[in-house]
Amino acid sequence: MGHKNSKKSKKESQGHMEQKQGKEEVEPQSKSMPPPPTPDIGNIQFAMGCYWTGEGSLGALPGVISTKAGSCVGHFETVRVYYDKKKTDPQTLQKQSGFKLVKANPTFISARSSQQKYYLQNTKGLSGLLKNIHSGGIVAGSETIAAQMNSLVGGYGSHELLTSVVKEANLNKKDASYLKRYFEARRK
Repeated sequence: MGHKNSKKSKKESQGHMEQKQGKEEVEPQSKSMPPPPTPDIGNIQFAMGCYWTGEGSLGALPGVISTKAGSCVGHFETVRVYYDKKKTDPQTLQKQSGFKLVKANPTFISARSSQQKYYLQNTKGLSGLLKNIHSGGIVAGSETIAAQMNSLVGGYGSHELLTSVVKEANLNKKDASYLKRYFEARRK
């Protein structure tokens, strides 16, 4: 599952320009975000050229609990990842994604809500499933399902992940059909 190169649409470029003009948010505290790193949960950041692509790619990887777009000192576009230490580690995630692991995990500055789970937010028929976007987003009460669904509508992941998300999110036939169609249409 390597990093997928894609040309940014005019809307994507405009969103990034607004971000660069200082409309970043300090990350709010929220009950919907995963707990701080523990012996079982890790917290890392990856740098890339487009955090929408980063969230899409990383959210589909095994062991990823949640993703959030933002920035940190020295890296304008980063994705913070909470991951299950029993299922993966930073080096494995880096190898699978092809993104640069940010050393020392500096202070994370969250991107605006409109930049979080970008693929899912902008997917007709499914965007209404996304809740608490100011905190990174949840679907069916889960940050993990939100990250995975965002990945799938962006064309990342596998058919096995698609089947799992449909089941775990308890999607109705209409929503499951939308998700499958977007996934199939955007896969390379």
